[in-house]
Amino acid sequence: MLVQVVLGLYVLGRKKKANAWPFAGFCVSLALWTAGAYMLQESRSVEAVELWGRLIFVGPVFIVYFFLYFSLVFPSGCLRTLSRLILFLPALVLLAIIPTPLVLKEGSIAASGPVPVWGPAYPLFGIYFLLYFVAGIVNLFRSFRASGGNQKMQLRYLFAGLSLAFIFGIVFNLVFPSLGIGRYLILGPVFTLFAIAFTAYAIIKHHLLDISVVISRAVAELMTVLFLGGIFLTLVFFYRQYFGPEISPLFITGTIIFGVLVGQTHQRIRLFIQTTSDKLFLRGKYNYFNELSEISRKVGQDLSVSAILDVLYKAFLNVVEASQPRIFLPEYFNEPEKESKRLLIYDKETFRPLEHGEVISYNSALVETLLKERRPLLNPRDPKQELIVPCLLEDRLIAVFILGRKLSEESYLEEDVRMLEALANQAAIALDHARSYEKIKADLELMERQLTRSERLAALGTLTAGITHEIRNPLTVVRSETERIASKERDLDYLKKYRDLMLKHIDRIAGIVQRMLSMAKQKPHQECEVDLNELINSSLHMIPISGIQLKKELDIVPLIKGDPIALEEVFCNLFQNAVQAMSNSGVLSIRTYIDEGRAVVEISDTGKGIAPELLEKIFDPFFSTRHEGVGLGLSIAYRIIREHGGDIRVRSEVGKGTTFKLLF
Repeated sequence: MLVQVVLGLYVLGRKKKANAWPFAGFCVSLALWTAGAYMLQESRSVEAVELWGRLIFVGPVFIVYFFLYFSLVFPSGCLRTLSRLILFLPALVLLAIIPTPLVLKEGSIAASGPVPVWGPAYPLFGIYFLLYFVAGIVNLFRSFRASGGNQKMQLRYLFAGLSLAFIFGIVFNLVFPSLGIGRYLILGPVFTLFAIAFTAYAIIKHHLLDISVVISRAVAELMTVLFLGGIFLTLVFFYRQYFGPEISPLFITGTIIFGVLVGQTHQRIRLFIQTTSDKLFLRGKYNYFNELSEISRKVGQDLSVSAILDVLYKAFLNVVEASQPRIFLPEYFNEPEKESKRLLIYDKETFRPLEHGEVISYNSALVETLLKERRPLLNPRDPKQELIVPCLLEDRLIAVFILGRKLSEESYLEEDVRMLEALANQAAIALDHARSYEKIKADLELMERQLTRSERLAALGTLTAGITHEIRNPLTVVRSETERIASKERDLDYLKKYRDLMLKHIDRIAGIVQRMLSMAKQKPHQECEVDLNELINSSLHMIPISGIQLKKELDIVPLIKGDPIALEEVFCNLFQNAVQAMSNSGVLSIRTYIDEGRAVVEISDTGKGIAPELLEKIFDPFFSTRHEGVGLGLSIAYRIIREHGGDIRVRSEVGKGTTFKLLF
């Protein structure tokens, strides 16, 4: 009874879930049943038999109620208050008739113990008990079929405990009493410990070991004890035959020696028995070996370091279910020309070395042992690094895997070690190739940047020749008007017109120069969290919009990482192009939304549109559909969007307008 109450309260204290408190009620009800069964068994008077014969029904009434309630919310769920009350109505009726002779007519004391004589309502309790029990089992079975992963494993534990508890409980506390056999009432509550212990473990434990593996381990442990115990009893038998029954110093010495041998060999014998039985009976339960084999194949499919580390970390976390898996790589992994003196942890999310993580020196005893032994090291006493697996290629240590204890608390078997060793060998080859690939990729990117720079400078040369006329025109106006200003007196209106004209042409020249600098200068990319909607609104304030209807449909989109100044330049350029295409009359529509996990910005105008044969050229430098345009705006916008890892698409129809679609 104490164990039942403690387990129920312990689960209630550990897990604040919908299934915790009905489980606690279930445990307390079992404790009441245990107390009633014990007191009835120990009754020595007719009055005591009649009292406890009635009170013993209180526990079962609540047991099946809480069991049915628990089945509706386990492993995850909730139940409305009205539903709980409806389920409790039959229990209230039965509780009301417990004190009456309908349940217990009379009690007596026989030589075999207390003999209760049940009343006509006794079968109602049996029917109520069985109906609620069957309904609960049906609910759990439905949950079992609909669930998967750890939830399915939780239900397997629950079914295993219930199979023992309820079968024996029904036999000893319902079937036998109905046949007039009451001496075994106390055995029913004993078997309930299986149900609550298995269920409590399933609720509290986040990752569960397969119930078949648990049984396999228990059987292996029992067989090991029987084997070693048999040897000891055999030795005792021969000692008594040849040395006598007295306990001599020889017997004590032999017992101590045998105890030391048991301590040294028990674990190895158990693992041998368990591994053998697993091979024969539990091959299907260890399908994760097949998954590890499949992962070994996937490791070599992608030559990027991040992809390989992603596959490995998923294998360690989801398949092996190891706690605190760490992958160590040389500090200059992508720079083989530099000499690495230590191994650094690579993060499982960013796949980059952690600056303040664990470090393994190449001069450490661990590295020397791994290079000498050339095999995984198993250390069951250290839960943070129970298994250390080296990735070796010839005489080079490519990487090191350090795995903590399994989340199921199961030991690493010999098969585990062999499969992980094979995975490490495959990973060593893949990582070595990836290092070469990353080096070649980095060199190509450097060459590409240099080529882009050269192309940009060459384009500037072309631009210099191509825009000479564009700059000369406003300069000619400025010069001629400036020469005329002193020819005669001018009034204030003329001076204002002159000022406006000068500023217009000076701004045009400044814009051309600014675009040239933007095209030529390699600006540093400053990344931060950017709100696209906020950036759109701030960009609109910079563009004069008159005579044009503005329509905004800005939905909530996730923040992106980018350079707000560069992106603002893109939006300003696209807004300005749209306004100029509509000639101060039309509709400028701006939308933001999410499409297939990407943030999308759509900018549409109702202007004159772009001819189909020109659409492919609009992102080329120096191409413009306007006479006064230089043709750099869209080229710069395209480059900025691509630098942010995004896409820019355009659709247009002559006479109806153009839509630019930016995807991040």
